[in-house]
Amino acid sequence: MRSKIAVGAAAIIGLLSACDNTSSAPIASPTVFPSPVIHQVLPTLVTHTPLPTATPPAYDGRWRALTPAIELMLLQGHSNGFDERLIVTRVDLRRAVLRVLYDPLTPRTTRDWQRDVGADLVINGGFFDEENRATGLLIADGRAFGRSYRGFGGMFALRAGRPSLQWLRTHPYLPDPAIEQAVQSFPMLVVEGRRVTGISDNGLRNRRSFIALDQQGRLLLGVTQMAQWTLTDLADFLAASPELSVADALNLDGGGSSGLWLDEALGGSSMNSVEAVPAVIAVFSR
Repeated sequence: MRSKIAVGAAAIIGLLSACDNTSSAPIASPTVFPSPVIHQVLPTLVTHTPLPTATPPAYDGRWRALTPAIELMLLQGHSNGFDERLIVTRVDLRRAVLRVLYDPLTPRTTRDWQRDVGADLVINGGFFDEENRATGLLIADGRAFGRSYRGFGGMFALRAGRPSLQWLRTHPYLPDPAIEQAVQSFPMLVVEGRRVTGISDNGLRNRRSFIALDQQGRLLLGVTQMAQWTLTDLADFLAASPELSVADALNLDGGGSSGLWLDEALGGSSMNSVEAVPAVIAVFSR
């Protein structure tokens, strides 16, 4: 799905510089917030059952180890008068390799990305335009695409295997050759354990995907399964969740582009993206 939340496609396209890898100058903060597009197509939900007699796990808010590096939690939430469900994974980067993958010429659903690259886990990246170009800065295996947001949004980065999440409003991006992988998106949802105030979402509800770090610095990747969440709802939930213990969280995308897919051999539950996406975050166990 193209850019579709409160900062819409028109504002984002105004930020683009066609995949400029050499300029370090950030782009201007957007000032126009057109109405986003809401997609009504329902996603594919698959519950993997590695054994024929296995019972799918309940949404009980408990971590279950899928590999030495990846744990899965199925979590119950509540939004807009509905019981919501979230699929959340927790990744130990000491035992896994994380890569940002970018292919604007051949976008794929998260399921197809996982199958094509052989990752244990794939989640959609950030926003992209009509030509599948990343709308913010994206760094894939040390190679930079696009240009940084300025004055809004956030950035996930990996340096020497260590993850970080920075709010670009308070900590603007500075070029750093030590960054191996990075994805920018918006908005920041949680900073230092507190929900970010003034999130502009116009009350619009959709599915959401997010990336977060917990209080112990562990990486969380998650997706909601129903289209009931405003960005503020999700931020409130993540900040208050005792099961997740979120320190910082960044929205990745919403609607048909949101998807998280696990290797079916691992068991667990997955949510495929409805739309093909040009960029993903992929996790490979060592």
